[in-house]
Amino acid sequence: MIRSDILDHWPRVRARLPADFDLERTARGSGAFTRAREIKDPETLLRLALAYGGCGMSLRETCAWAEAKGIARLANPSLIERLGKAAPWLGELVAALIGERAKTPAKRWLGHRLRALDGTSICEPGADRTTWRLHVGYDLASGQVDQVELTDGRGAENLQRLRYQPGDIALADRFYARPRDLRPVVNDGADFIVRTGWNSLRLLKPDGSAFDLFGALRAQKEQEGEISVRVDEGLDNPEPLVLRLVIRRKTRAQWRAEQARLLKAAKKRGKQPDARSLQAARYILLLTSLPADTFSTADVLALYRFRWQIELAFKRMKSIAGLDELAAKKPELARAWIYARLIAFLIAEQIAGKLPDSSPCGPRTAKSIALAPLKTRPRGRSRRHPRTTVVGNYLQRLHPHQSASL
Repeated sequence: MIRSDILDHWPRVRARLPADFDLERTARGSGAFTRAREIKDPETLLRLALAYGGCGMSLRETCAWAEAKGIARLANPSLIERLGKAAPWLGELVAALIGERAKTPAKRWLGHRLRALDGTSICEPGADRTTWRLHVGYDLASGQVDQVELTDGRGAENLQRLRYQPGDIALADRFYARPRDLRPVVNDGADFIVRTGWNSLRLLKPDGSAFDLFGALRAQKEQEGEISVRVDEGLDNPEPLVLRLVIRRKTRAQWRAEQARLLKAAKKRGKQPDARSLQAARYILLLTSLPADTFSTADVLALYRFRWQIELAFKRMKSIAGLDELAAKKPELARAWIYARLIAFLIAEQIAGKLPDSSPCGPRTAKSIALAPLKTRPRGRSRRHPRTTVVGNYLQRLHPHQSASL
């Protein structure tokens, strides 16, 4: 949870907002702020949103805090109405904060930028299923979120939620292996590595004839291998989509654990597990559009392993920023809460990213701001997380004779 006393350092927080994001103009343009009554200006509205959504105050606590600070004087119903109207504006500010990061040239390796794409679920109080889904693009070189999209629980995960540039390599899990979502990535000049299951896609041989996946799995003698396959897109495309199917046999402990999970899930549903699922559980299957003359089978498997870093980003969003503690049920108020929490998270990551690499025992030139209560802050030496360099260091070891700019 982001600490509420960070708002006592408002000038420093305000300085973290994009310089070209005009709070007055954008708030009036979106309808978030139309007249000054209980709330005197858009900056005050933003402070209230961050107090409620960003710092986890209740509506009543937010109103009491605002009155105690002399910021505003309003009742709960008025605050609900104002925050609900401000949701689109807060979403614009989230996009502006992320866009500010994009102004820094993206770090590349062999002309490529590694990006992970995934979604995380957010549930309203008392819900037994996903209420909202946050779709996130994550730059693995910088270790930062580079794109977000908020949808309701029906918003499906697909590769088209990410905007691509030539040279991007998108890493995604098996939920993104959809036949009509793969080609547009290649058409944008990007590549992908997507995990797939035995029944996620209809695969053919490159000439369009039938492909026996399980026969190919049984025929593989080495732990790692690959086969050229064609994806049946269900459309009449003049150019077939031929990809590399990279296969890695799991260790005995890994596939037994996966089979146990499948058996448990089937028992819970009162059904028998599909024998093909149990057999496929012995393998990791990846589809990629990367050229084989540049990226070997081992390279593709190594690159895909970096996808776990987006899971760590989600963990930081939820454990430190409290993104999984949604306190609102009304859709517009919930959107405002989520966007405010993302604003607080992005600003907190900006501040954390400015921490020195040296020991905290050295001289301090400015008073620090605590971002989270001590119980949620990581133990041990306070230093920058090495996630921004681990990707580049490992990739350089894969191709030591190639120049890298990560």
